Formats: sequence, C-alpha cells, structure tokens
Amino acid sequence: MARNSQEPASPASGRMRGIYGAEFFAAAGLILMLTAGCAAPGVPVTRQPTVPRAISDLSAKQSGDSMLLAFTFPTETAQGRKLSKTPAIEIYRAFVGAQASGGAAAEEAQQPQLAVTIPPQMTGKYMEDGEVHFADELAPEEIAAHAGGEAVYTVRTRFGKHESADSNVVRVRIFPAPQAIEDLRAQITQNAIELSWTAAVIPGGGSSGTTQIRYRVYRAEVETGNSAANSANGGTKKAMKNEGAQPVLLGETTATSYSDAKFEFGRTYAYSVKSVAAYETGSVESEESNVLEVTPQDTFAPAAPTGLVATATAVSGTTAAHVDLSWAISSESDLQGYNVYRSESESGAGTRLNAIALLTPVFRDDSVEAGKKYFYHVTAIDRAGNESAASAIVAVSVPLPSDENP
Repeated sequence: MARNSQEPASPASGRMRGIYGAEFFAAAGLILMLTAGCAAPGVPVTRQPTVPRAISDLSAKQSGDSMLLAFTFPTETAQGRKLSKTPAIEIYRAFVGAQASGGAAAEEAQQPQLAVTIPPQMTGKYMEDGEVHFADELAPEEIAAHAGGEAVYTVRTRFGKHESADSNVVRVRIFPAPQAIEDLRAQITQNAIELSWTAAVIPGGGSSGTTQIRYRVYRAEVETGNSAANSANGGTKKAMKNEGAQPVLLGETTATSYSDAKFEFGRTYAYSVKSVAAYETGSVESEESNVLEVTPQDTFAPAAPTGLVATATAVSGTTAAHVDLSWAISSESDLQGYNVYRSESESGAGTRLNAIALLTPVFRDDSVEAGKKYFYHVTAIDRAGNESAASAIVAVSVPLPSDENP
C-alpha cells in the first residue's frame, strides 16, 4: 500500500539526513570562515615617501672665482629602491670667517643658505658619466669679503616635499684668484711650438700675501677632421670640450713662455694656460685662458749639404768618361734624400740629373763629354718636400782620352 506523503520518515533515514546535514553545516562553516578571513583587513602597510639616497662623495675646489662642485648623482632611494624619476638638486653654502675656519669658533660660521636649485629637467646639463659638475661662481665682493676664510657646502636632492639627508660637508679655502689669461699666442719654429702670454694679474690688490705665481700649460690633440685647420703661425679660440679633446698637463713654468718640442708637423693641437697664485696657507688656480688651436706645417728647408767633392775619369777602353760626386751625410731627422744639379757655367742654375731623390750621398754622372768643364752642386730634400739651398759649387774638367792628350 502506498505510503502517505505525510508519514514520518523512518528512524534510519532521519539518521542519514542528520549525518549529511552536520557535514553540510561543517563545510559551510569552513567556507564562511575562509571567506571571512580573506575579506578581513590585513596588517596595515605604511606607504613610505620616495626619498633619494644621500650624496656621500661631494668634492669641491676653487678655480678662478668659482667653486667647482662634483658628486655622483643618486639613482636609488634611501631604502635601496631604484628611483623612478629625476630629483631636483639643492646646493647649500655657508661662509666661515678666517678665524672661525680654524675650528675653535666654527659655531660662529654663517648658517648654510640655499644657494642654487637645479630643477630635474636641467640636471642633464651638468651630468658627465654619472657625475654632476657644477661651478658656483662667487661675486668679486664675496671673494674679497671672505678671502682667507672658507666656503662650506652641502648638497641635497628632492622629490616634491621629500628631500634627502645632507651630503657630506666640504670646506674650501677662499683666495683671490688671478684673472684668466686672454692673449695666449704661438710661434712655430722648426724644432718647437713657442707659446707666450702676458703675466697674470690678481685683481683688487689680491697679490699681497702671494709667494709666487706660476703657470700650468695644457695641450690636447684635436682630430683634424673636426677642426678648422689653421695656418702655421695661426690659431683659433675654441673650447677643447667642443672638439672632444682631453687636455694634458705639459708642464709648469714661472716664465710667461713655454717651448713645446714634442709635436709633429701636420697634427692639430689645442693649447691653454692656467695661472696659479701661491699663498702662505694654500694656492688657487685661475680659470682657463683662451684656447689656441695650432696646426704646424713643415715649411722649413733642410740645411744645405757640405763637403761636396768631384772626381773626373777619362774614357778608358769600354769604360765611358764619368764624374764621381760625394758629400757629407746630412743630419736632418726628416731627410728624404738628395738632388744633384749640373751646369756648364758657374752662374747657371743647372739641370737636375737624378729622377728620384738619392738615398745616399754619392752620384756618378756618366753623361759627360771629354774635354768639357762642368759645375756641380747638391741639395737636400725633406719628407715635406722642402728643398735646401745649394751646396758649395765644385768645378771639374773631364780629361780627354790619353791618346788625344798633347
């Protein structure tokens, strides 16, 4: 008989539903717990501001009326993360008086003031191989007011309102510097490029207290393809940096001239000079002089050969008449060879007998005629094609054959 739909379930079926119901509710509870765990707020994370790493290698030196600052540009945050954008640069400066700079009264120094701000879009102008190079030019009245004291520098970088910690502190003693030389000039000789200039001047009576003024001479070799070649004794004022040249210190001198004997004709050189004023407590270098570009050309002829002798030989059997010439070896370092000239009159210019330059100081002229008198001279020629003056002229008569002599 069919069971009534209202009939209660058997005890066994009730137990099954209870078991599965418990499992269901347990699983549902676990899911709710996991869901609640994901939705619950985690440990709070504090967003740290982007603060550049502090600069640690700031350096400075005086050149003329400017303080030349250099430091490595930061690429990381203080927490070691890579910077995502370029920070601004802030340069702080203070002056310490001559007495305070000794250390005892350093607290009396002027408080650092923000002297220069370089915005992010301008930093590339001062970058070179990852380093920032900036010239802080001091006014003449600042130099005069703080001579003997120190300029004290620190640098920070900034993102908006967030700035780095201070860099290391650098202190530079301030001296009245010589004015830059403006009339560097050159004269080309066969053996050297002779440089000269007017003596350096220290403005405002700053020369008092100096012990010596000396000069540093710099030279860079310029690629000829990048240079407007100059005449042998000329030169143009071009900045070495514009030519991509690296100046090298040639030497120092206390004179207002310098002789550069280590050069090659045909190469282009850029010269500059800096004067250095020495004081009892230190020294200061001037700014660079005008840059003088010189391309020396070899227009100097070798010395004339010496010791020319000639010996004439009459025809004998199958041997034609001829004249043998010899002369002293030239000491020219760039000698190419020699030319031999012959004339039938002492005042004649003569005809060159050799087709190419002779490498040795000997020559046989077998195109002579018996019974004639000839006049010979010799010249030297260098690798640039410059020919020397003529040697002393020698005269020789070609004898007749023995059977024709009276």
